[in-house]
Amino acid sequence: MKFGFVLPNYGPQASRLAIIDSALMAENYGFDSIWLTDHLALPEKDSSLFGHIYESISTMGFLAASTRTIKLGISTLVLPQRNPVEVAKSLASIDNLSGGRLIISAGIGWSKGEYQNLGYDFSNRGRRMNEAIKILRTCWRGQSNVSFHGEFYNFENMVVSPTPVQSGGPPLWIAGDSQKALKRAIALGDGWHPNGNSPQALKNSLSSVHSIIKLRPFTVAVRIGIQYAPATDSALSSIITGNPDEIIDQLKQYMESGMTYAIINFKVNSQAERDRVIKQFTKEISPAFKE
Repeated sequence: MKFGFVLPNYGPQASRLAIIDSALMAENYGFDSIWLTDHLALPEKDSSLFGHIYESISTMGFLAASTRTIKLGISTLVLPQRNPVEVAKSLASIDNLSGGRLIISAGIGWSKGEYQNLGYDFSNRGRRMNEAIKILRTCWRGQSNVSFHGEFYNFENMVVSPTPVQSGGPPLWIAGDSQKALKRAIALGDGWHPNGNSPQALKNSLSSVHSIIKLRPFTVAVRIGIQYAPATDSALSSIITGNPDEIIDQLKQYMESGMTYAIINFKVNSQAERDRVIKQFTKEISPAFKE
């Protein structure tokens, strides 16, 4: 199983040094990927957690130049509140400049006020999401010029260069905890990216689609909070807690339920604590999952 690490690009601990120091430490200690969280224009009533946030695509460009081998991801890009052609161009450029290291998770978002602040319709975001995904695929398929005619977006013989290094573009996971998001992921994506509510919830969600997703490469990448603290009932908590052995056991429960990639969000109170748990995780926990 692979492990990604959620960077502190949002919240009170977010800073330039916290982002780059965490990214380099994750790379040096063998994480497979680092992940940025995305929001653009939240209204005050929705901003308690994500009001202070470094913009994800531009920060990814910064990290592409600052790292060498680790994969770079966004968890989760709120795609329908952006122009998908601009997104396709930006991400293709970063994938090209980074040597093909991008992974993208895209979702529809939840803040109606954020959509209003950006001038996009909240009510049709699901339909625009579907169309935007198709536009990313169209722009990333390697042709020098492309055309698209849809309900919301249209272009004809548009020049696309440079194209991504990765054939067909970066892996594109669809985020969201609902069955509708899972169906969208199966129809349009390379994987599904839910939050880690519980192993049983994951198992229930995947129970009806096993026969479909096993027919092709399909990643089930779960964003999971981890805290080194006295264990709680994992069936009742969205955060894995405990000592290393207890955390390993809970991660294995997620694996048995269908998770193939864990995106870890360490719950810490300082950069020094974050550095410590990165080292502890790679020494005491991730070796238990080596293939």
